[in-house]
Amino acid sequence: MFKRYILNILVFLATASIPTSYLAARRSFAIVIDKKSLSEARPEIDAYISAIEKKQGLKVYTITDIWGIPDSIRTHLHKLFSQKKDPIIGAVFIGDIPIPMIQAAQHLTSAFKMSETAPREESSVPSDRFYDDFELKFINRGHDENTPYFYYLLSAEGAQTVSPDIFSGRIRPTDAGGTSRYEKLRTYLRKATQAKLHPESFNSIFVFNGNGSLSESNVAHIDEFRGYNEHFPELSEKPESYSYMEYGEEPYIKEKLKNELMRPDLSMAMLHHHGDWDTQYLSAYPQPHSTKEAIDYICFNMRDRLRTFRRWGNNVDSMRQVMIKENGIPAEWLADAGTPEREKEDSLIVDKENLTLHDFASGAFRPNVRMAIFDACYNGSFHKSDCIANEYIFQPGHTLIALGGTVNVLQDKWPDHFIGLLAEGMLAGYLVQNTAYLEWHLIGDPTFCFAARKGSSNINALLTTRSERQWLALSKKSGDADLQAMAIFKARTSHKLTNSMLLHFLKESPYAMVRIEAFNALKERGGNDFIQAIEIASHDNYELLQRFSVNEMSDSGDPRLVPSLMRLLTRNNVSARVKFNAIQSLQFFPENQIHTAADKQLDSISSYILNKDDFRAALDKNIKTYCGRWDADIEKLCQNGYDTKHALRQVNYMRIYLPPYLIPQVVDYTAICKDPQLQRDLLEALGWHRSAYTADKIRELAKKLSEDAGRPEEVRQEALKTLKRVSY
Repeated sequence: MFKRYILNILVFLATASIPTSYLAARRSFAIVIDKKSLSEARPEIDAYISAIEKKQGLKVYTITDIWGIPDSIRTHLHKLFSQKKDPIIGAVFIGDIPIPMIQAAQHLTSAFKMSETAPREESSVPSDRFYDDFELKFINRGHDENTPYFYYLLSAEGAQTVSPDIFSGRIRPTDAGGTSRYEKLRTYLRKATQAKLHPESFNSIFVFNGNGSLSESNVAHIDEFRGYNEHFPELSEKPESYSYMEYGEEPYIKEKLKNELMRPDLSMAMLHHHGDWDTQYLSAYPQPHSTKEAIDYICFNMRDRLRTFRRWGNNVDSMRQVMIKENGIPAEWLADAGTPEREKEDSLIVDKENLTLHDFASGAFRPNVRMAIFDACYNGSFHKSDCIANEYIFQPGHTLIALGGTVNVLQDKWPDHFIGLLAEGMLAGYLVQNTAYLEWHLIGDPTFCFAARKGSSNINALLTTRSERQWLALSKKSGDADLQAMAIFKARTSHKLTNSMLLHFLKESPYAMVRIEAFNALKERGGNDFIQAIEIASHDNYELLQRFSVNEMSDSGDPRLVPSLMRLLTRNNVSARVKFNAIQSLQFFPENQIHTAADKQLDSISSYILNKDDFRAALDKNIKTYCGRWDADIEKLCQNGYDTKHALRQVNYMRIYLPPYLIPQVVDYTAICKDPQLQRDLLEALGWHRSAYTADKIRELAKKLSEDAGRPEEVRQEALKTLKRVSY
């Protein structure tokens, strides 16, 4: 506590040295609202504005959407951001504000990789980065009539990374559930206003782990709690400040989870599970504990597979016979599969496994957790007629903020990045602004904040400044893990924050949050120092950082990393998720390099391995299965062995599955490719491989093609995008 006290004095002095006029000029906020919503909720809007101005010190600009198109709103926001007097730091979009649907920008998402030949409503990314990141440039691709969807192509002329200039949030009630959108809006605004008039301290956090999350790795979840002690050290002294739930604790966990989320004193919930716009996938069919339960378990899962085959258009009867033969089960076990009676029974089981929009319909489930973070796909799909995130904030309970993705969300990301600063009173919008992906959104009031804990720094004033000097000074101060991590993040482009300093943080910091931040900063710079960082991180005792290192081994493919990869593959006690990712990484290294490293590693550990032959056989099986699995397909592509349809499909796979050692071959083929569409798609796929040790080849080709006036314009533009994506 003494260290924290000293650090807060230093932060105060650092903040105090920022010119007062500069701070004042950076603290304004925009409300963008449609005319009907403003008319229906005028008293609530006025009270909300008054609370922001009086309690949070932000000047509020109210922008009534008289245009009905995103371009005009964006232009107005950019003007407010760029003005010298009282420029905005954030915005909220209230009511029926147009929704940008972004295409040709999947590299800005954490995980979304759908073919854009699919219907554009499905293959585009609904994203307010259109409004809050002014360095991105877009090309208008039209509007779907009778929808709020406006389509935009990411242009090569702008940035190819996400870095919002302002924070933003969405308050978009709909008429779903039989309640008027305007009644929902009025109720929510009253709730948001009261939270400003009577701010609460950050008192508690709840973590839920659902079926299939992070390979159900116990080590990953144990280390996550270690991280929360860094984020919220003061909570370790408070009773019942941490709570944890895992889906396997009960056959069906849904009711227990709902009860926990309705706790009146719950500040935050971190919800790890799979999801869709209308579903939180919590559980699976209960694990069997008797012979009868085992048979029921098998039958249910077989019927579920048959339902999947039916959705895919397969002949169910023939697939049933295949499953019976392949699994050696009696035919009568699947005799009633697909009948109305059995389908109804199975649907009731599925309903018990998952939390869906129907769970909110009766009004019995009213979440009170102030901030819910959905580490799941699609739960934040605010563009739909309804979604999970919307239901949380528009229920009569006390939930004010939901963070979620409009499309797929990557599991292997940093879900708790900077959350400790919320306890210091940080505006919730800053959390998303500084951890941004194209799909990641704050649903609710982005100016919501918890009451700052006693002795905290003025974190919002600090985040308003862009003073390199201030952040560099704070990056060297220990005592507050998240504040130091934020300082490294803000100073990551400064040449005064040297690679040697970052490597020192990575090796010596007692805080996992600081070590991860230093690792990420080195990743942004690339080069030999990042290879060293990957090797260091592979030994780290914090699971998430070790997992990041393994993922970067895949992306890099540098032969120098093979010994580190092999060391992880032969360790007994790496986490299930690290082991899974390490095995997958074998795809990205040549088999001869892997075998050589395997021989050396096994020799070094042979004295403490039982059943050495079995151990080696298991390792060799993985090497045989994964190494070289893409070589033949990529070589066939580069020899013009595919027709156009299959060539384009293979190139789409290569966004992820392109071993770095094959990149020179693909670059050479791309250079001579005569089909403009295929050449463009090849360039786009190569742009995903910035971290590859052979990426210099991509940069050289992309620069050459982008400047070649003899190439088709779409090829030149894609080459320019790729050049920006792979350059440091």
